[in-house]
Amino acid sequence: MGEPVVEVRGGAVAEEQATPSVLVREVVAATRAEPGERMTALTRLLAEADVAATEIDELLASVRASQQLTARLRRRTAELEALFSTARELVRLQDVTDVLRRLVERAHELMGTDVTYLSEVDNARGDLRVRYSAGTVTPEFRDLLVPAGFGLASLVARTREPAWVRQYASMADAPHDAGIDVAVEREGLVSFLGVPLAVGDEVLGALFACNRFAHDFTPDQVLLLSAFADHAAAVLHSARVLAESAAARAHAEEAYRELERHLATTQVVSGIHEELTTAVVSGASLIDLVATLSDRLGRRVRAVDESGRALDAATGSARGLPPRRMLADAVRESRASGHAETVRDGGRSWLVVAILGVDRVLGAMVAEEDGGGDQAEDIARPTLERAAHVAALVSFKRDAVSAIRAERRARLLGEVLDGAVEASALAAEIDGPLRAAAAIDAGGRQDALTIAADAVADDGLVALRDDHLVVAWRLADAEAATERVRRLLAELPGVDATAVVGPPVADVPGLRASVERLSRDLRFLRPLGIRGASVRSDDFAPYHVLTSGEPEAAARFVDGVLGPVRDWDARRGTALVDTLCAYFDSGESRQATAIALRVHANTVQQRLDRIWTLLDGDPRDPEYRFRVQAAARLERLRRMLSGGQPVPPGSAGTRPAGRG
Repeated sequence: MGEPVVEVRGGAVAEEQATPSVLVREVVAATRAEPGERMTALTRLLAEADVAATEIDELLASVRASQQLTARLRRRTAELEALFSTARELVRLQDVTDVLRRLVERAHELMGTDVTYLSEVDNARGDLRVRYSAGTVTPEFRDLLVPAGFGLASLVARTREPAWVRQYASMADAPHDAGIDVAVEREGLVSFLGVPLAVGDEVLGALFACNRFAHDFTPDQVLLLSAFADHAAAVLHSARVLAESAAARAHAEEAYRELERHLATTQVVSGIHEELTTAVVSGASLIDLVATLSDRLGRRVRAVDESGRALDAATGSARGLPPRRMLADAVRESRASGHAETVRDGGRSWLVVAILGVDRVLGAMVAEEDGGGDQAEDIARPTLERAAHVAALVSFKRDAVSAIRAERRARLLGEVLDGAVEASALAAEIDGPLRAAAAIDAGGRQDALTIAADAVADDGLVALRDDHLVVAWRLADAEAATERVRRLLAELPGVDATAVVGPPVADVPGLRASVERLSRDLRFLRPLGIRGASVRSDDFAPYHVLTSGEPEAAARFVDGVLGPVRDWDARRGTALVDTLCAYFDSGESRQATAIALRVHANTVQQRLDRIWTLLDGDPRDPEYRFRVQAAARLERLRRMLSGGQPVPPGSAGTRPAGRG
């Protein structure tokens, strides 16, 4: 059958004859070998066996086909093993980073390319960033960011289809980016194959296999990389679902904890509210309420009135409160929002909530923050807001009681002044006799009676007569007390209160006479332009007898006598009226007047000449001189009580005056 066959096995040389058994073994071995292996030996054996040439070609073709199929099956087996391994890791998904890193490495091994990497969508714009890579040599490529709309990655993401280029530098299917081109050049990459990582209609990224030489990727390579991309997409999607699930679970747990905190806070707040309500029913005051709040909240709580003054019974001090302007702003914001507002000044902070009436702010509650944490804050804020409602009820109750008391006492005082009841009826309302009276013009405010009665308290009685208030004091010296009440009324919007205080009285008839006189005094002050001051009635005693019962007579008298002189002073900035007053005070001595005014005697003479020139009467007439002197003294009194501001002739009573 011919020449022996020489075969190399394990480094040794073996010779076999082309026997049928040897030929069969060689054919079987050749079909199992890698493509192209053992084909030379098989061809020689077939030739030595005298097989026909046509049959040899057919047999060799069958062996080659068998080799290709066997190699493909081996490769498919390895691919399936890698995919099954990735699938098992996906099922046991714990560390997403580790799973994706291994997936890229397995794809790199099976694809046989120079570089394999995975890019993930980085933001809402659709930029893709390299997350995992194998075979890369430059660090900048391992963290490469591909802007949306540029490069092969954006093409894959946009079309959701695999795409490859033989030479990236000449790619025309997608716009180039200079930064990407530099990174690709430094990495030495030439050919690219990219497949999308898609779940449903959403693209999560792309998986790439690259070579550092020009290469045409086969369908098998596209399918293999696509299979790995599907697994990678499943990993990313599963990780996202798990993250969303964990976030939802954490949110639900936090919501449950928040509900528990809210229920606990509500229970505490409701308990405090119930305690405050019980205290109100039992007759507690606003000061009692803030004392209870301070005890239950473990922090200092104070009440202030509508003007921001502390209502503490002991001191009433503003120490420990926010600055007045910041407090007023917080009260205004609380009134608008209906909730407690936070005030911060330096290193301190307070919670402020307005106490609201029907149409006005009754006051506010102010609680110092103690840094007790969110839970303490959650309790303090709603507690303070509820307490403000309770405090409003207390204020309504207090106002109602005060109004009833004020009306009763006002009616009693009015009846005593009118002579309808005996003075002995006062004993049930006030301890001790009434010793002085005052009249206060409060601009006709309907609530002035109650406010004034609260301010007077047990020191006297208040009644409303005509268009002003009358205060009958138990105090012999009532100037300071009257000024205090007047200032309180002057804080009401649109009120510029004016008060007149009478001299001490010995009995009720004297009180009646004093009240009548004070009423005339108020009518006397208005035409003179005196507003917003407390004055003594005795200051006007000499001038009542000089005027008629008409209140405007005094102003017309001064205008009629001194009008031209006052007009000269107003136009030229001179001091003729002051010179005239000093002249009469000095006993009509020019020298004494000059000393008092600190001017030369000739200057005094010149001024007097000007005065008598401006006036119509004869300065030698004693009656006329008396009228001029009375007008000058009345003008000086008016200026003293109105803050020293002169009033032009004919405008008396039209200019607001300062406080006396």
